[in-house]
Amino acid sequence: MPERYMLSITLSEKAYEEFRLVATWKKIPIGTLIRQILEREHESQAFGELVKRASADGQTNASED
Repeated sequence: MPERYMLSITLSEKAYEEFRLVATWKKIPIGTLIRQILEREHESQAFGELVKRASADGQTNASED
């Protein structure tokens, strides 16, 4: 099984209630719903572009040291 990492997040009351509502409707735990949303975003092209930009910037900053 691949290694997993745990995070702790703070949500606004509105966000929590909306996530809870959807999780209840889907009959899944709220943590599972939030993990699915984060993983879907992580796999998106937009996030991939951010990773490329951050990686390029990190290489630029590393060469300045």
